Amino acid sequence: MGKNTLLFATFVVLAFGVVAVNAQTAEGFLAKCDASFEAGKYSDAIQECTKALEARPGFEEALITRAGTYKILRNYPAALADYTELIRVSNGMAMAYFYRADIYKRTGKNNEAIADLTASIKKDPKGLFAARSYYERGLLYDKLGKSDAAQADYWDAVKINPNYTQAKAKLKYPFGDKTLTEAANDIVPGVKTPDNSEPAKPTPSPVTVAKPTPIKAAPAAVPAWKRMTLTGTGLSVASPVPYVLKNDKPDPLLETMTADVRWEMIDAGLWATVRYLKWDQKFTAIRQVMEKSVDIIWDDPKAAQQFVKDTTFLGEPAAVIDEERFDPYDKKQVRQKMIVFGKPDDYRQLNFVHPAGDKVAAAKVEQIIATFQKEGSVVAATAKIPPANWKTYNFGGLLFDFPAQVAQGSCDWSDFASGQVACGNWGEKGKENISIDISYRNYGNLTAPDVKTYAADYLAQLKKVMANDTTWKEFKNEPYQINAGEAVQISANQAYDGTNTIFVARGSERWQIRVWHFNRWDAVRDALKRVLGSIKFKQ
Repeated sequence: MGKNTLLFATFVVLAFGVVAVNAQTAEGFLAKCDASFEAGKYSDAIQECTKALEARPGFEEALITRAGTYKILRNYPAALADYTELIRVSNGMAMAYFYRADIYKRTGKNNEAIADLTASIKKDPKGLFAARSYYERGLLYDKLGKSDAAQADYWDAVKINPNYTQAKAKLKYPFGDKTLTEAANDIVPGVKTPDNSEPAKPTPSPVTVAKPTPIKAAPAAVPAWKRMTLTGTGLSVASPVPYVLKNDKPDPLLETMTADVRWEMIDAGLWATVRYLKWDQKFTAIRQVMEKSVDIIWDDPKAAQQFVKDTTFLGEPAAVIDEERFDPYDKKQVRQKMIVFGKPDDYRQLNFVHPAGDKVAAAKVEQIIATFQKEGSVVAATAKIPPANWKTYNFGGLLFDFPAQVAQGSCDWSDFASGQVACGNWGEKGKENISIDISYRNYGNLTAPDVKTYAADYLAQLKKVMANDTTWKEFKNEPYQINAGEAVQISANQAYDGTNTIFVARGSERWQIRVWHFNRWDAVRDALKRVLGSIKFKQ
C-alpha cells in the first residue's frame, strides 16, 4: 500500500467530509497534477489527477502520471489498477504493458510480468520500449532458470539497440549452439570469423591440504597493459582490456550490506570481475566468504572443503580456489579462479572464468593477478538503517513513540481531508523504513463516527480493493489495548511492506494513526513493534 491507499482516499470522507471539486477542465487538473508530481508532492498529484479523470474518464495522460505516483509510494495495487485501465482505454499501449509488468515483477508475479512484456513487444516490436522489454523479460527468464530464453532476449535487445550496455553485459559465451562471434554475425552481417574452440574434457582436481602460502607473481612477463584505478575498491590493475564499472551501490534488499562495488572486464573468452563488499554475514574468517561462494557455484557440499586453500594476498588474509567445473548454463567446461582477501565482513573478491584448456587465457589470469596493487580508497559504507532518535510525541493528548522527527501539518503524502494532521518518516525520502501519519478531530456537539463500525467498513473495502492481488495477506481487524477510550487496529501485509491503521475514540474525539513499514528488515520490524505498542493517552 505504500504510504497512500486508493481505498483511504475514497473512504476518508466518512470521517472528515467530502472535498469539493472545482469546476475546472481535465487539462487544468492534469497541469496541477504534473506540477505537484515534479515538486514531489505526491498526495497532491494523486488528488489532481483523480479530478482530471473525474472530469474526463479514461484520460490517458492522467492515468500515466497517477499510476507512476502510486508506484513511487509503493501503492502497487492502485498502480496496477491504473495501468490496467490505461491498457483498456489505449487499446493496449506498449508503455502501459511495460510498466504494469514492472508492478507484477515488484510483487513477485513473474509469469504475469513475462506475459505483459511479451504483449509490449508484440504491440510495438521496434518501438521505444521494445529493447527494454526484451531485456527485462530476459532478467525474469534468468531468474526462473530459463537461461537459453534469457540469452535470446538479451540478443534481441542488442539487435534493436546496439548501444544497450546492460543487455550486452548479460550476453554469455557461447550462445546456444552458436559461438559469440557467430551470434554477433546475426547482429552485424558480413563479418564472418571462424571459431575453432572445442569444450575441454573434464579433468580431475587433486585434493591437497597445505599451509597458507602467499600468492606469488606469475613468472611470465607482464605485457605493457594500461594501468587503471578501480574506484571504490582500493585497488589498481593492469589488464589487456579496461575494466568497466558495473555497480557502485549495495543491494537495497540486503539489510547488512553497506557497500558493493563491482568492475568487470571481458577479453575474448576471459571474463573477470573485481568486487569490494562490506557485508556483515556473521562470518569469523575470510575463508568462510569463499566457502559460501563455492557452495553456490559448485553446488557440491564437499567442494569447499576439497578445493579452498588459505593464503595471503597483498599482505592480507586470503582464500583461493583454482579449479575446473562444468558450467550448466553454457554447457561447457570452464576454469575458474577466485581470490577473496581482507576481513570477513570487509573484503575484495577477484574472479576469473575462461574455457578450460585455454592456455592463453590462463596465462593472462596470472599476469593480471600479478599487477594488482593497493591504490585509492574503498567506497564509503551506506547504512540501510539510519540512526534512531526515539522521542515520545503528544498529539491531541495521545502519546506515541517514533524513531525520527514528527511534525504537525507537514504531511506531503497524507490523504486526510480535514482536521489536524501530523507526520513523520524514518529514512530518506523515497526510501523510508517507517512512515506515520495521524489525524485528530474533536466533533464537539456533533455525532462522532463510531470507531468500530468505521474500522469494519474500512477493512471490508480494503479486502474488496485487494481481492485480485494475492500478494496481500494477513488482513486483520482486532481490538487495540489502550489505557482510555476504545481503539481498533486494521492491518494488511505483503512480502514488501505493510500498513497498520489504528482508529481511536475518546468521547467526541477521534484519532486515526496509520503506520506504513518496509517489511524486509529485522531492525524495521523491531521498530514497528515499539511504535505500535507505544500508543496511549496521557494520564
